[in-house]
Amino acid sequence: MSEKFTITQVSEILQVEPSTIRFWEKEFAEYLKVNCKGKRKRYTEEHLEMFAQIKELLYTEQYTIKGAKRRLELDKALNSALGIEQNFKNTVVFMLSSIMEELQKAREESKKLARQVELLRHEKKNIQEKLLEEQNKSLLEFLKDKISTRKLNEVGN
Repeated sequence: MSEKFTITQVSEILQVEPSTIRFWEKEFAEYLKVNCKGKRKRYTEEHLEMFAQIKELLYTEQYTIKGAKRRLELDKALNSALGIEQNFKNTVVFMLSSIMEELQKAREESKKLARQVELLRHEKKNIQEKLLEEQNKSLLEFLKDKISTRKLNEVGN
């Protein structure tokens, strides 16, 4: 029979508070499946491994709770798909994570470019307005010159 652990033992092994273990147990219930026999819960080595994986995802890899659940779901799917070995699974997960990071960077770059395009459009509009103003001014000056020249010619005659 495999060894069973109390919540205190699990929290000491993982170096987290018992309340954290209880929180993870609720949040990740579908991955832990803890059976409560008697008054005190006992955790198996499998539970301990899952808690350790959850800690790794949340603390080291900086996943959110939702992200950690997606990652565990992905791991579960990869494990069930023809019993993929761990190294291959890690490689696939790493590749998918890299792709997601690249997509995020591309999305951010796209937003920056869209902002720059918007600024350029605004700048173009301002330049066009100033150019039109200058053209109108020049036309006005031209007409003023013509009128004044005409008046001078009329006065001279």
